[in-house]
Amino acid sequence: MLKTAWKSALLGAAAVACAISAPVAAKGVTREDFSFPVDGKLRIAVFRPDVQVGSLRVGGLDEANAEWTESARTNIQLAMENAASERGASMTFLGDVGGADGEALAAYRGLFQAVSAEIVQHQFLFDPLPTKTIPAMPGGKGKHPGLDWTLGPGAARLRDVTHADYAMFVFTHDSYGDAGRKVAQVVMAGLFGVYVPAGVHIGYAGLVDLRSGNIVWFNTNFAIGGDVREPDGATKRVRELLSGLPSRDDPEGKK
Repeated sequence: MLKTAWKSALLGAAAVACAISAPVAAKGVTREDFSFPVDGKLRIAVFRPDVQVGSLRVGGLDEANAEWTESARTNIQLAMENAASERGASMTFLGDVGGADGEALAAYRGLFQAVSAEIVQHQFLFDPLPTKTIPAMPGGKGKHPGLDWTLGPGAARLRDVTHADYAMFVFTHDSYGDAGRKVAQVVMAGLFGVYVPAGVHIGYAGLVDLRSGNIVWFNTNFAIGGDVREPDGATKRVRELLSGLPSRDDPEGKK
Protein backbone atom coordinates (compact mmCIF):
# COMPACT_ATOMS: atom_id res chain seq x y z
CA MET A 1 0.00 0.00 0.00
CA LEU A 2 2.83 2.41 0.89
CA LYS A 3 4.57 1.72 -2.40
CA THR A 4 1.39 2.38 -4.36
CA ALA A 5 0.71 5.59 -2.47
CA TRP A 6 4.25 6.79 -3.05
CA LYS A 7 4.11 6.14 -6.77
CA SER A 8 0.78 7.91 -7.00
CA ALA A 9 2.26 10.91 -5.24
CA LEU A 10 5.30 11.02 -7.51
CA LEU A 11 3.19 10.67 -10.64
CA GLY A 12 0.92 13.38 -9.34
CA ALA A 13 3.94 15.62 -8.93
CA ALA A 14 4.94 14.81 -12.49
CA ALA A 15 1.52 15.91 -13.70
CA VAL A 16 2.00 19.21 -11.93
CA ALA A 17 5.41 19.61 -13.54
CA CYS A 18 3.93 18.98 -16.99
CA ALA A 19 1.47 21.80 -16.39
CA ILE A 20 4.14 24.44 -15.85
CA SER A 21 6.12 26.07 -18.61
CA ALA A 22 9.35 24.14 -18.08
CA PRO A 23 9.62 20.53 -16.90
CA VAL A 24 11.37 20.00 -13.60
CA ALA A 25 14.90 18.80 -14.23
CA ALA A 26 17.78 19.02 -11.81
CA LYS A 27 21.42 18.19 -11.45
CA GLY A 28 21.04 16.75 -8.01
CA VAL A 29 20.96 18.37 -4.59
CA THR A 30 23.56 17.53 -1.94
CA ARG A 31 23.12 17.92 1.80
CA GLU A 32 24.96 21.04 2.86
CA ASP A 33 27.23 19.37 5.42
CA PHE A 34 28.02 16.24 3.35
CA SER A 35 31.22 15.09 1.70
CA PHE A 36 32.70 11.63 1.22
CA PRO A 37 35.52 10.71 3.63
CA VAL A 38 38.92 11.19 2.03
CA ASP A 39 40.26 7.82 3.17
CA GLY A 40 39.03 4.26 2.97
CA LYS A 41 36.88 2.40 0.51
CA LEU A 42 33.56 3.87 -0.66
CA ARG A 43 31.05 1.07 -0.24
CA ILE A 44 27.61 1.72 -1.72
CA ALA A 45 24.78 -0.81 -1.66
CA VAL A 46 22.39 -0.28 -4.56
CA PHE A 47 18.84 -1.47 -4.04
CA ARG A 48 17.38 -3.25 -7.02
CA PRO A 49 16.29 -0.46 -9.40
CA ASP A 50 12.53 0.11 -9.30
CA VAL A 51 11.71 0.13 -13.01
CA GLN A 52 8.40 0.26 -14.86
CA VAL A 53 7.95 0.63 -18.61
CA GLY A 54 4.68 0.53 -20.49
CA SER A 55 2.28 2.19 -22.92
CA LEU A 56 0.21 5.31 -22.42
CA ARG A 57 -3.23 5.01 -24.00
CA VAL A 58 -5.24 7.80 -25.55
CA GLY A 59 -7.46 8.03 -22.46
CA GLY A 60 -4.50 8.25 -20.09
CA LEU A 61 -4.40 4.57 -19.06
CA ASP A 62 -0.84 3.59 -18.16
CA GLU A 63 -0.43 -0.08 -19.10
CA ALA A 64 2.74 -1.87 -17.94
CA ASN A 65 4.71 -4.03 -20.39
CA ALA A 66 6.53 -6.89 -18.65
CA GLU A 67 8.98 -7.52 -21.51
CA TRP A 68 9.98 -3.87 -21.80
CA THR A 69 10.30 -3.59 -18.03
CA GLU A 70 12.59 -6.62 -17.73
CA SER A 71 14.83 -5.40 -20.56
CA ALA A 72 15.00 -1.94 -19.01
CA ARG A 73 15.85 -3.30 -15.56
CA THR A 74 18.72 -5.36 -17.00
CA ASN A 75 20.01 -2.44 -19.07
CA ILE A 76 19.86 0.01 -16.17
CA GLN A 77 21.69 -2.29 -13.77
CA LEU A 78 24.48 -2.87 -16.31
CA ALA A 79 24.75 0.88 -16.90
CA MET A 80 24.88 1.45 -13.13
CA GLU A 81 27.69 -1.07 -12.77
CA ASN A 82 29.69 0.68 -15.50
CA ALA A 83 29.06 4.07 -13.87
CA ALA A 84 30.29 2.71 -10.52
CA SER A 85 33.64 1.63 -11.96
CA GLU A 86 34.08 5.07 -13.53
CA ARG A 87 33.53 6.82 -10.18
CA GLY A 88 35.93 4.68 -8.18
CA ALA A 89 33.25 3.44 -5.81
CA SER A 90 32.50 -0.12 -4.79
CA MET A 91 28.81 -0.65 -5.58
CA THR A 92 27.09 -3.85 -4.52
CA PHE A 93 23.77 -4.56 -6.20
CA LEU A 94 21.37 -6.18 -3.78
CA GLY A 95 19.38 -9.17 -4.95
CA ASP A 96 16.48 -10.85 -3.19
CA VAL A 97 17.15 -11.26 0.54
CA GLY A 98 14.96 -13.45 2.74
CA GLY A 99 14.14 -13.61 6.42
CA ALA A 100 14.41 -10.72 8.86
CA ASP A 101 17.10 -9.02 6.79
CA GLY A 102 14.83 -9.03 3.76
CA GLU A 103 12.01 -7.54 5.81
CA ALA A 104 14.31 -4.76 7.01
CA LEU A 105 15.40 -3.95 3.45
CA ALA A 106 11.78 -3.89 2.24
CA ALA A 107 10.72 -1.65 5.14
CA TYR A 108 13.42 0.92 4.45
CA ARG A 109 12.78 0.82 0.72
CA GLY A 110 9.17 1.72 1.50
CA LEU A 111 10.26 4.44 3.92
CA PHE A 112 12.58 5.96 1.35
CA GLN A 113 9.79 5.94 -1.22
CA ALA A 114 7.53 7.85 1.15
CA VAL A 115 10.21 10.40 2.03
CA SER A 116 11.19 10.82 -1.62
CA ALA A 117 7.65 11.91 -2.47
CA GLU A 118 7.97 14.66 0.14
CA ILE A 119 11.37 15.69 -1.23
CA VAL A 120 9.97 15.94 -4.76
CA GLN A 121 7.08 18.13 -3.60
CA HIS A 122 8.98 20.41 -1.26
CA GLN A 123 12.44 20.44 -2.84
CA PHE A 124 11.65 20.52 -6.55
CA LEU A 125 8.05 21.67 -7.01
CA PHE A 126 8.31 25.16 -5.55
CA ASP A 127 6.53 24.27 -2.30
CA PRO A 128 9.35 24.71 0.25
CA LEU A 129 8.81 24.03 3.92
CA PRO A 130 9.96 26.82 6.26
CA THR A 131 11.65 24.22 8.46
CA LYS A 132 13.61 22.82 5.51
CA THR A 133 15.25 26.04 4.30
CA ILE A 134 18.81 27.17 4.87
CA PRO A 135 20.44 30.61 4.60
CA ALA A 136 21.78 31.65 1.22
CA MET A 137 25.49 31.32 0.51
CA PRO A 138 27.66 34.42 1.18
CA GLY A 139 26.70 37.11 -1.29
CA GLY A 140 23.29 35.54 -1.94
CA LYS A 141 19.87 36.69 -0.83
CA GLY A 142 17.19 35.08 1.31
CA LYS A 143 16.94 31.37 1.95
CA HIS A 144 16.65 28.31 -0.26
CA PRO A 145 15.43 24.72 0.24
CA GLY A 146 17.99 22.49 1.93
CA LEU A 147 18.24 18.73 1.66
CA ASP A 148 17.38 18.15 5.29
CA TRP A 149 15.68 14.74 5.18
CA THR A 150 16.46 11.51 6.99
CA LEU A 151 15.38 7.90 7.38
CA GLY A 152 16.40 8.03 11.04
CA PRO A 153 19.26 6.39 12.95
CA GLY A 154 17.57 3.00 12.63
CA ALA A 155 18.90 2.89 9.06
CA ALA A 156 22.14 1.68 10.63
CA ARG A 157 20.47 -1.74 10.48
CA LEU A 158 20.97 -1.60 6.71
CA ARG A 159 24.69 -1.16 7.26
CA ASP A 160 24.73 -4.44 9.18
CA VAL A 161 22.77 -6.20 6.42
CA THR A 162 24.62 -4.78 3.41
CA HIS A 163 28.10 -4.19 4.89
CA ALA A 164 28.06 -0.84 3.10
CA ASP A 165 28.34 2.74 4.32
CA TYR A 166 25.82 4.17 1.87
CA ALA A 167 22.64 2.95 0.18
CA MET A 168 21.42 4.11 -3.22
CA PHE A 169 17.82 3.95 -4.42
CA VAL A 170 16.86 4.30 -8.08
CA PHE A 171 13.40 4.67 -9.64
CA THR A 172 12.37 5.17 -13.26
CA HIS A 173 8.96 5.17 -14.89
CA ASP A 174 8.37 5.35 -18.64
CA SER A 175 5.15 5.22 -20.62
CA TYR A 176 5.38 5.53 -24.38
CA GLY A 177 2.34 6.92 -26.16
CA ASP A 178 0.57 4.42 -28.40
CA ALA A 179 -0.60 5.24 -31.94
CA GLY A 180 -3.96 6.54 -30.73
CA ARG A 181 -2.36 8.92 -28.26
CA LYS A 182 0.00 10.27 -30.90
CA VAL A 183 -2.98 11.03 -33.16
CA ALA A 184 -4.78 12.72 -30.25
CA GLN A 185 -1.68 14.79 -29.59
CA VAL A 186 -1.72 16.18 -33.14
CA VAL A 187 -5.48 16.75 -33.20
CA MET A 188 -5.67 18.51 -29.84
CA ALA A 189 -2.73 20.73 -30.69
CA GLY A 190 -4.06 21.59 -34.14
CA LEU A 191 -7.71 22.20 -33.27
CA PHE A 192 -7.60 23.51 -29.72
CA GLY A 193 -3.98 24.45 -29.05
CA VAL A 194 -3.93 21.97 -26.18
CA TYR A 195 -0.72 20.14 -25.34
CA VAL A 196 -1.13 16.40 -24.77
CA PRO A 197 2.06 14.75 -23.47
CA ALA A 198 3.25 11.97 -25.76
CA GLY A 199 4.41 9.94 -22.79
CA VAL A 200 5.71 9.95 -19.22
CA HIS A 201 9.43 9.80 -18.45
CA ILE A 202 10.40 10.44 -14.84
CA GLY A 203 13.09 9.16 -12.52
CA TYR A 204 15.00 9.71 -9.31
CA ALA A 205 18.13 8.52 -7.56
CA GLY A 206 19.00 9.08 -3.92
CA LEU A 207 21.91 8.31 -1.59
CA VAL A 208 21.59 7.59 2.14
CA ASP A 209 24.41 7.70 4.69
CA LEU A 210 23.79 4.54 6.69
CA ARG A 211 25.72 5.79 9.70
CA SER A 212 23.26 8.62 10.31
CA GLY A 213 20.27 7.72 8.15
CA ASN A 214 20.50 11.11 6.43
CA ILE A 215 19.62 11.45 2.74
CA VAL A 216 22.81 13.13 1.55
CA TRP A 217 22.08 13.46 -2.18
CA PHE A 218 18.96 13.37 -4.32
CA ASN A 219 18.20 13.94 -7.99
CA THR A 220 14.90 13.86 -9.85
CA ASN A 221 13.84 14.66 -13.39
CA PHE A 222 10.35 14.76 -14.91
CA ALA A 223 11.62 14.97 -18.48
CA ILE A 224 14.44 12.45 -18.28
CA GLY A 225 16.07 11.15 -21.45
CA GLY A 226 17.16 7.78 -22.77
CA ASP A 227 15.06 4.88 -24.05
CA VAL A 228 15.72 2.38 -21.27
CA ARG A 229 14.58 -0.49 -23.48
CA GLU A 230 17.91 -0.14 -25.30
CA PRO A 231 21.41 -0.39 -23.75
CA ASP A 232 22.54 2.99 -25.11
CA GLY A 233 19.37 4.63 -23.86
CA ALA A 234 19.82 3.10 -20.40
CA THR A 235 23.37 4.46 -20.30
CA LYS A 236 22.03 7.95 -21.02
CA ARG A 237 19.31 7.50 -18.37
CA VAL A 238 21.81 6.50 -15.70
CA ARG A 239 24.09 9.39 -16.64
CA GLU A 240 21.20 11.80 -16.08
CA LEU A 241 20.08 10.07 -12.88
CA LEU A 242 23.58 10.33 -11.40
CA SER A 243 24.10 13.91 -12.56
CA GLY A 244 25.50 15.91 -9.67
CA LEU A 245 26.43 12.89 -7.54
CA PRO A 246 29.49 13.91 -5.49
CA SER A 247 32.72 11.94 -5.55
CA ARG A 248 36.02 12.32 -3.77
CA ASP A 249 37.66 14.18 -6.65
CA ASP A 250 34.47 16.14 -7.43
CA PRO A 251 32.78 16.98 -4.09
CA GLU A 252 30.23 19.29 -5.74
CA GLY A 253 29.24 16.76 -8.40
CA LYS A 254 30.03 19.04 -11.33
CA LYS A 255 31.15 16.24 -13.64
